[in-house]
Amino acid sequence: MTDHPATDHPATDTDTAHTDVTDVTDVTDHDVHGLVRVRLHGAPRRVREALVAELGAPAGPPEGTPDVTVRFTDELPVAGSLRLLGLQRTGFDDEHFYLLDPDGRRTRIDVDRLGRRDEIVCERGVDRVPLLIPVLGLHLLRRDHVLLHAASFVHGTRGVLVTGWQKGGKTETLLPFAAAGADYVSDEWTIVGGDPAGLYGCSGIARVWDWHLRQLPAYWARIRPRQRARLRAWRGYRRLYRAVPGLDRSRARPVRALRRLATDGAWRPQGVGPIDPAVLFGSRVWQGRAPLDRVLLPVVGRDGGTTVTPLDPAEVARRMVSSQAFERAALTTAYQEFRYAFPDRVNPLLETARERELRVLTRAFAGVPAYELRHPYPMRLRDLYEAAAPYC
Repeated sequence: MTDHPATDHPATDTDTAHTDVTDVTDVTDHDVHGLVRVRLHGAPRRVREALVAELGAPAGPPEGTPDVTVRFTDELPVAGSLRLLGLQRTGFDDEHFYLLDPDGRRTRIDVDRLGRRDEIVCERGVDRVPLLIPVLGLHLLRRDHVLLHAASFVHGTRGVLVTGWQKGGKTETLLPFAAAGADYVSDEWTIVGGDPAGLYGCSGIARVWDWHLRQLPAYWARIRPRQRARLRAWRGYRRLYRAVPGLDRSRARPVRALRRLATDGAWRPQGVGPIDPAVLFGSRVWQGRAPLDRVLLPVVGRDGGTTVTPLDPAEVARRMVSSQAFERAALTTAYQEFRYAFPDRVNPLLETARERELRVLTRAFAGVPAYELRHPYPMRLRDLYEAAAPYC
């Protein structure tokens, strides 16, 4: 295993920190595999914890010039008058664009500048840095890497990328391979790129559902007692629902709601997450760059069992740029609102993101065996493993 070397940037004297008497660390840096560096100034504890969950622990003492600087302040000044868009979810003044949280706290984020040296300024009380993941994706794209909605693992000596549309079966493919001894790389976001192309995990969290745990009981003991108690309560509800005759045939609206609550994977309390991957997978968490040797594209099928079909890797690249656009929807919406506020200010990187991603993914996937993994839902996780393992 080899880690990507950290990028060293010359320091500047403009990086000054805000302070908070009870709940902030002055400056912390998060380094994403030497490809992107994020610096927090005066961030509240809950924001720091959220960023650790997304990007992993801080990289150490701040050094060099960050790609993305996030500052926290008590109140953002307004240049001229503030105008609001939509149901008070965004706004703009004479110079800047703002995202608003449900309580009206503002984050200044000038979308035309994203992907260069970004500065995001949040009012204290904001729980998370909005749009941070797609913003990091722009920086990675500028460096010819794609932040792909994908799980990934190393099976034996082969790095396997599992990508596709939301709810297609990425985590469901990862888990039985991990149970069989594969090393975890990522569950949610995987960075793809480089020469030769490789994989980097980008997320310090994993998520599992109760039905995963029922099929892979070895992971049950690794979640917290409080989480197990909640899942036991839901299992009790599920048994009660199934014990009442005739509910599955009823079309009454209240019964349909009860049916949905009893359906595996249909509502958040059935899930467990975010979880530190080391809690689930122990020492089998891959660090640094992993090879890219196989691409799996899981999809849900309406007929038949679990099948594996070879795919042209270029087709996978063409499909995934549409998935990427879907995942980037919140940033794209903010960009359109920004263009409404400032018609003459354009972000060339956002305007060309799809073409750039297609170029990077086509090059990365070239010559890599790719397969469609078609499966029913719900499925036996073991069936996914047994079908895919011979190709990995």
